[in-house]
Amino acid sequence: MLVLLGIATLVVYALFRYYSMVSKYPRGPFPWPFIGNMLEHNIAQEHLAAEKYASKFDGIFTLHVPLPNVFLTDYETIREAFVEKGDDFAGRPENIVMQEIFTYTPNSGVLNSNGENWREQRRVALSILRDIGMGKNLMEEQVLSSVREYLACLDNIKDKGKVDLHWPIQLMVGNIINETLFGYRYKYDDCEVLIKYVEDFQKWIGELAKSPEIAVGMAAPSLLKIPFIRYHSLTKHRDNMLTIAQYVVDNVEKCLEGYKPEDEPSCFVHAYKQNAYLNHICSDENLISTCNDFFMAGQETTTTTMRWAVLYLAINQEAQEKLRREILTVVGKDRLPTMADKAKMIFAQATVLEVQRMANILSGNLAHRTTRDTVVKGHKIPNDTLVTGDIHYVLARDPNFVEPERFNPDRFLNDDGTALRKALVDRVCAFSLGKRICAGEGLARVELFLGLTATIQNYRILTREGEPIDLEPLPMKILQPKDQFIKIEKV
Repeated sequence: MLVLLGIATLVVYALFRYYSMVSKYPRGPFPWPFIGNMLEHNIAQEHLAAEKYASKFDGIFTLHVPLPNVFLTDYETIREAFVEKGDDFAGRPENIVMQEIFTYTPNSGVLNSNGENWREQRRVALSILRDIGMGKNLMEEQVLSSVREYLACLDNIKDKGKVDLHWPIQLMVGNIINETLFGYRYKYDDCEVLIKYVEDFQKWIGELAKSPEIAVGMAAPSLLKIPFIRYHSLTKHRDNMLTIAQYVVDNVEKCLEGYKPEDEPSCFVHAYKQNAYLNHICSDENLISTCNDFFMAGQETTTTTMRWAVLYLAINQEAQEKLRREILTVVGKDRLPTMADKAKMIFAQATVLEVQRMANILSGNLAHRTTRDTVVKGHKIPNDTLVTGDIHYVLARDPNFVEPERFNPDRFLNDDGTALRKALVDRVCAFSLGKRICAGEGLARVELFLGLTATIQNYRILTREGEPIDLEPLPMKILQPKDQFIKIEKV
């Protein structure tokens, strides 16, 4: 009896401690003892988590998966946290599993680093991107050059009645980021190395979406001492990431072979290495990690958005024709659109915004971490808490987007169609908000605008008879469309 009483007392005490911890966070669905909400959380469909709970908890709730993760699910709440109180939410998870799986070396690069190293890596990276052309014609010319090669690839397709634009788009975008970072592009008939990188990357993120065991290592790092748990929670995923990152390592090393400090930098790697002579934080590990961050994030997200754009415009012929009329009126057919044309192409801007909103490609945004005790929307959030700004839910369900399930670029136009509705534009926060906003946003916006308008200027995108477009995304961290055939016709 004494043993049973002792066990019961320990259980009651453990439950008291657990639910005392739970009470420190914003309310959410009831968490089961110790496992929290793991049984009801589908890691492969993370983008649907807020669908169940957002309306019940007024824009902020906590899921224990099993660590507490506070979800922010409306634009005003995300803006309050990430913009108005940006310093409070500027951290990234410091858990060993997150750092080892998603970062080349812990606390390096721009995506998942923290503290002074993050601030300095981001500052240097943005400065370099500006200097090598983010705000100049050089980067735009690189994009346009890659777009021309992409259009030539389309011109050379023999059977235009049965086309999958996945790889032409992937190579166009991949070549842009490859040239920006490493100073060279692939030819469309000689790009097996880049294709291998993309295939390995997509396989990796697909496996991550099907690996709930990662949460075990996050919740109880001490269990990583057990070889079986360590392998499945950490080692196999890190090994796969390092295999993929070898592409970046090889390119950085190749780039530096011909580097001369006195020469004008011709790519990101050379410019970063110049900074290293003045800044001890600009180490080789940070260079590789930063390039790895940009390459992983930059090529896949923009490619996926462009692939969705093709499918939505194939289905919505009226919007496609309206976009083409504007392009031909402003630009004509004798040259490609440029960023100088953008101000006159209001419907094109609206179309890009609507594509980003509808594509809504991130199933779960990168988690922030609070750096101090803070308050959002009247709810206390403790220091060192994981916080997810659920941008996916905002783009899909913000009440300001009338009939959000319908593809409708006109929603962003004022009554006479001469200007964008700024209040609505701001809510298309696909690049996030605040201090952790995507560092590659400027380049991605150029790629999307020029890539999409050039495609529609030169080709009609059509569905194939008897083959409806499937808009159900693949269950991955980046919500990609299924590979499928369309029809293209030269304009």
